[in-house]
Amino acid sequence: MTEKTSWKVGELAKQTGLSVRTLHYYDQIGLLVPSRNKSNGHRLYTGTDIVRLQQIIALKHLGFSLDDIKEFLQSTDYSPGRVISLHIGQLREHIKYQQNLCRRLEKIAESLQSQKEVTTEQFIEIIEAVKSTEKYLLAREQENKENSCKGRGEIPEQAKNRQSEKEWRNMESYVVE
Repeated sequence: MTEKTSWKVGELAKQTGLSVRTLHYYDQIGLLVPSRNKSNGHRLYTGTDIVRLQQIIALKHLGFSLDDIKEFLQSTDYSPGRVISLHIGQLREHIKYQQNLCRRLEKIAESLQSQKEVTTEQFIEIIEAVKSTEKYLLAREQENKENSCKGRGEIPEQAKNRQSEKEWRNMESYVVE
């Protein structure tokens, strides 16, 4: 079986979960300009276009504006591997927060199932974990907005919000093994 080498806009939209309108908009602003079929003028996306689309989606997920993404992708030091590494790093941080919350919830669920007393402090710790996770996510989003790539052609490497880091360390001390 041969690998598909081009996709029409509707096919790509269906496979990626993006809307045709979004893909047309990316084309309109010059962020993702597909090849054109010379005979009928239809947009045709190639493998190279798919790689670029993945990078756009990853950078959007990291909180960057479309203008910043466009500038970064046009910079001379652009690297798909760099974007993927940044995305992986942020996901790992997010997973740590989620795992901490999960451990706390599992401990309470275990106590409830065995009809042991669950203290109000344990519920407060869960609320803290949820709120800390929310703060972490909001801080990351705000940090990405503030760290614009404009004029530098770079993405800020994963600088951490000190307040979120401090809260995370405090939360780790509450984790019940």
